[in-house]
Amino acid sequence: MSDRIGWVGLGGMGRPMAANVARAGFDLTVCDLRPEPVAELVGLGAAAAPDAVATAAAADVLLVSLPGKAASQDVAAAVFGAGPRPAVYVELSTLAPKVMQAMAAQAEAAGVAFVDAPVSGNVRARNEGTLAVMAGGDAAAFERAKPVLDTIGANVFHLGPVGAGSVAKVSNNLIGLTNLVTAMEGLLLGARNGLEVEQLREVIMTASGAGPSVLGVAHQHRTRRYRESTTPNAALRIVVKDLELAVELAREAGLPVRCAEAALASFQEAAAAGLGEAEMFALLDHLESVHLT
Repeated sequence: MSDRIGWVGLGGMGRPMAANVARAGFDLTVCDLRPEPVAELVGLGAAAAPDAVATAAAADVLLVSLPGKAASQDVAAAVFGAGPRPAVYVELSTLAPKVMQAMAAQAEAAGVAFVDAPVSGNVRARNEGTLAVMAGGDAAAFERAKPVLDTIGANVFHLGPVGAGSVAKVSNNLIGLTNLVTAMEGLLLGARNGLEVEQLREVIMTASGAGPSVLGVAHQHRTRRYRESTTPNAALRIVVKDLELAVELAREAGLPVRCAEAALASFQEAAAAGLGEAEMFALLDHLESVHLT
């Protein structure tokens, strides 16, 4: 018999991942603060629970996908302090490795195995179950969680002890988000000096600057679709949090990350200008509005 699965958090990342678990036929129980995504999952065959503790009580493997440290810590404390508890607790959120390790210590004291398994990928990957999953934790706990992780990710990596998954995710975010800002700056440099962005994109994609960030930024610059988003897939304030984690981890390791610090400063300026709840590509609007003298 396959494990019963619990899922806490049905936001922009959690809802499509949990939907893929439901479609795969798992015995799934879900909860969220909002009734709408819960109703959607119930329509796919999941059971609804009133809160995280009740969801955990109905699960052998519990997966948690939440937007920040405080929410994740609150859920972990509630689950580990109550009962019955799941056998394996999988934290999918993007958190600092030391936060994951502290939660793992709580889990161990409660007799629960802990896996940190942050994910990465675009909207299409979320919907199609082809995310990258970066896991850390005991090998036996990882193997028990892997069948459900395989429904949300096409590439599921076990990287070592608890915290290893978070190190990989934070490192990935540093690269991806810094590249995004660089692509914006490069394309806008061309535009401010008389080139058409689409023309410049075509040139760059045949040259050494080619990459997915250039394609993504050029597309958003052309369509301005991010301005229409009422429920951002990647809110700018979340990007600030993710880059802050990367810069903090680098400083703890004694590693200079000046490009990442500059990218973080750009996102922080945009958030301070009122764009924190906007899609991360709204940074384009902020950069275009700035004229240095």
